[in-house]
Amino acid sequence: MAEPSKRLESYDERPFYWSSSDSMRTADRNASLDDVTTYIYQSLVDYQGKWEKTAISEWTVTLPYARDWRAGNLIKNTTTGEVYTIDSVVDELKHTVRLSGNVTPQLGDRFELADENMVNFVSAYPQVYAEPETWKDTITFKVDRREPGTIQSHPFDGRKEIKPRVRQIIVDPDYPDFHVQILGQWFDNLLKFDCWSVTNRGADNLISWFEDFLFKYTWVWKKNGVQEILYMNRSMDEEVIKWRDDIVNRTLYYYFRTEKIILLREHDFTQFDIIASLGSSIYDPTPSGIQASGVTVINDGETLGI
Repeated sequence: MAEPSKRLESYDERPFYWSSSDSMRTADRNASLDDVTTYIYQSLVDYQGKWEKTAISEWTVTLPYARDWRAGNLIKNTTTGEVYTIDSVVDELKHTVRLSGNVTPQLGDRFELADENMVNFVSAYPQVYAEPETWKDTITFKVDRREPGTIQSHPFDGRKEIKPRVRQIIVDPDYPDFHVQILGQWFDNLLKFDCWSVTNRGADNLISWFEDFLFKYTWVWKKNGVQEILYMNRSMDEEVIKWRDDIVNRTLYYYFRTEKIILLREHDFTQFDIIASLGSSIYDPTPSGIQASGVTVINDGETLGI
């Protein structure tokens, strides 16, 4: 099972995930909408850093999913801490480069490209990227639709979970005299992804690359708490001016089912003290005055009006 303190799995660890063990198929957490976008960003970093050895030399590798690399760029080996320099581009079509450094990379090491070489993944539409500076491919995201989660089979249809429900009640581990109510509510979310590039061909290539990425990492995000992920549609290709007029975009819609969790701490009821007194005397007015109207005296279960 995944652990919150550890990195997300990589998509090529799938055979391990589809183990026959039930524990490997069960998410150990719940994912919110914020978690979804964080997962996508983390997985994009992992995806673009994928590398493979070649038969040319131990310093020559392919970067099959990287979209931008040039001689002189830096690549970090996050497993060992080593930083490599791209010495030269051997085969641009096959994404093959020659590295230079102190210690050769080993299978299982994880690479991370420099920020300048990675596809931007940002909330729509950041002003900083609207400035006409050096452009790099960018994917923006926004929530196109969000509703209480359906309790039926199709997204957004039928009856919905319109308010949080109690999922579990546990004893507070820090305060024994308290218990914690865990409330949850499902949400149906439609996310819109715009893929931006400087040419129509570049935008087409970027959205195809992003679709492949989403498909490959779906199991990773579901294992980390996203209940359902569905490809909804790709909108009609068109040139639009809604961010910058010198770039083009392609739009993709994906459905994510998430859960919002709320924790409520409540004090336990430990004791009720009930004191009952039974008497046999009836109120006897004294000469000092007349009792006010409406006064009652309770005597052994009987109520007498005065």
